[in-house]
Amino acid sequence: MKHKYFLITVAIMHTVMQAKIDQEKAAQYDSWLNTLGQVINIFEARYYQKINPKDAMVRVIEAFAGENDPHSQYLKPEACKQLQEKMSGEFFGIGIVLPGDKKKEEEFFPVIETVLGGPAEKAGIKAGDKIIQINDEPVKGLDIDEIMSKLKGEKNTQVTLKVLRAQYPEPLSFDVIRDIVKDEMALAYYFPTYKIHYVLLAIFSEKSAQNIEKIIAQAIENKSNGIIIDLRNNTGGLFDSAIDIAGLFLPKGTPVVSIKERSGKVVGQWSTQRKPLTLAQNMPIMILVNNYTASASEILAGVLQVYALKKNLISVFIVGDETFGKGSVQEVIPISNESAVKLTTGLYYLPYDICIQGKGVTPDFKFELLTRPSETVKWVTSTYGKEKSLRKTIDPHKKEAPDATKNTPEVATEKTWKEKRKEMVAQDYYIQNAINLIELFHLGKKTCSEKLNTHEKMLSFLKQHYTIDTTLEAQEIPL
Repeated sequence: MKHKYFLITVAIMHTVMQAKIDQEKAAQYDSWLNTLGQVINIFEARYYQKINPKDAMVRVIEAFAGENDPHSQYLKPEACKQLQEKMSGEFFGIGIVLPGDKKKEEEFFPVIETVLGGPAEKAGIKAGDKIIQINDEPVKGLDIDEIMSKLKGEKNTQVTLKVLRAQYPEPLSFDVIRDIVKDEMALAYYFPTYKIHYVLLAIFSEKSAQNIEKIIAQAIENKSNGIIIDLRNNTGGLFDSAIDIAGLFLPKGTPVVSIKERSGKVVGQWSTQRKPLTLAQNMPIMILVNNYTASASEILAGVLQVYALKKNLISVFIVGDETFGKGSVQEVIPISNESAVKLTTGLYYLPYDICIQGKGVTPDFKFELLTRPSETVKWVTSTYGKEKSLRKTIDPHKKEAPDATKNTPEVATEKTWKEKRKEMVAQDYYIQNAINLIELFHLGKKTCSEKLNTHEKMLSFLKQHYTIDTTLEAQEIPL
C-alpha cells in the first residue's frame, strides 16, 4: 500500500515538474506532496472507517483549485455536464439567477433574480428570497454546483423550495415545475408620451444584438427622443454578443476590450467588426445598471462610457448603481475522469488601460431607491452583490407575520407575467429617472446647444439639473 501511494506522489511530482515551475516552488510542492502521501498512507492503514479514494482526492483538488479566487474551481463530471447545458442555451430548470459563490456552512442561498416568465417566477419565487431547503434537504453543506444539480431535472417534474422572505415570520414553501429555460431574455417597450424606446436584456444571448438593432432601427425611423437599454441584473452571457452590440454604436474596428495575463502581457484583443447604425446626434442612450450588472454587460456599459467621455463618439450615459466588478477571465480546461478545471487566467481591460476587476463601472448618474431595501435585500447585496464581496477576489487596484402555509404568499393573481412586467416597468424609478434625463438632454440642446457641444459639457449640465418623473404608459414591442 505504501509503495502504491509513493508512486502516486512521484507521478504528481512529475506533472508538476513538467509545468515549468521554478526550482524553489518545485521543491515546496515536492515536500508537501510527500506529506500528502504520508497522510494517505496513515489513513489507509489505521483510520477506523474505509476511505473512498475518489471522494478524498476530489476534496483535495477542490480545496486547491478553489483557494485562490472566487471563480477558479475544479469541475466534477456533473458540473461539466451542467456547463455544457448552459452553453447550449437551453435546459430544464426553474429559472432563477443565483450568486456564483457559496460557503458550504451557509444555511441559506439567495435568489438574485427570477427569469422572465420562468417556472420560479410563475410559482411565486421573488428576488431576495433565501432558499433554505430543496426537496426537504437543507442547503447548508451544499456548494453551488450541488445546488444547481438539485434544481435541474426532467421536464415537467416538481421541485419544492422552502424559502425565507422578509416580513414573513415562518418559511414559505413553493412547488416549482421544471421547464425549458432559455438564456435569451429580452423585453421592449415604447413610451409614446415621451417618444422613447426601452429594451431590457437580462442576459447576452445569440439574439441580443439582433434585438437591440431592431429597437435602434425603430427609434431612428420614428425619430425617437432617446433609447433606454436596461442591463440591470444582467450577469453576462455570451461575450461575443457584447462585442456585437458595441459595434452597433462604435465605428468599425474600434477597440473594445483586451485581456492581460499576470505578467501584464496582452494575450487577447477584441474590436468592433461591423458598420454601426447611424444615430442622430440628439438621440441620447441611457444604459441602466446595478450591482448585479456583471462581466460582459459591464464591458459593454464601460466601453460605451469611455468613448462617450474620451472621444465624444456617442451620447451614452450610465444610470443606476456601481456595477458588480467582475473583470476576470476564466478558462475551462478538460482533465481526466471526465472533469475539468476552471481557472482565472487574466483580467479584462477597457480602452485607456481601464480595469473593472473588483471595482466595476461607476455610473454617470447614481440613484438611490425611494424606498429602503428590506433586510433580506440588504444582506444579499452586501454578501453577494459585488465581486469584491466574494471570497479571495482578485483586486488589481489594491495598493501594496403572515400565514406561512404552502403557496399562500401573494401569488393568487390572474395577471400574466408580461402584464406584471409591464406594470413594473411603468413604475420603475430608474426608468423614470432615465426618461427625465432624456427630456432634460433635449431641453439643453434647444436652449444652449452651442455651449453643450461636447459630451463632457452635456454630462455636467445634466448633473446640475435632473429631476424625477412619474408613472409611465408602456406599449410592448414584439421581439
